[in-house]
Amino acid sequence: MDGVEVKHEVKMEEEDQKLAVKMVKYLVKNKVTGNHKKQVDTVMNNSGLPSHAKGDARDVLEELAKNPPPIEMYGGGHRENVRLTSIQDGIDFIEENGGDPPWGF
Repeated sequence: MDGVEVKHEVKMEEEDQKLAVKMVKYLVKNKVTGNHKKQVDTVMNNSGLPSHAKGDARDVLEELAKNPPPIEMYGGGHRENVRLTSIQDGIDFIEENGGDPPWGF
């Protein structure tokens, strides 16, 4: 799709947007795409989120996964997994939502 710009339009409140950027940044930094996946709890615990926001973080991940890119969610039960649709989708999402991509990307 040359010449087609993809916008990651997910309507979120500012606080949720900050949570989303932090979690997507974690996934980009750790190159979580393709066969590489992370459990939702791992992403929430290792993204540098404040402890009071972790309940909202799961909802934010689920909302992002409803409208990929940048996140795909799969699995069920206690092993819910997430991954990026691509590293570039993650970087684009971060930049479009006011964040800076991790160093080196």
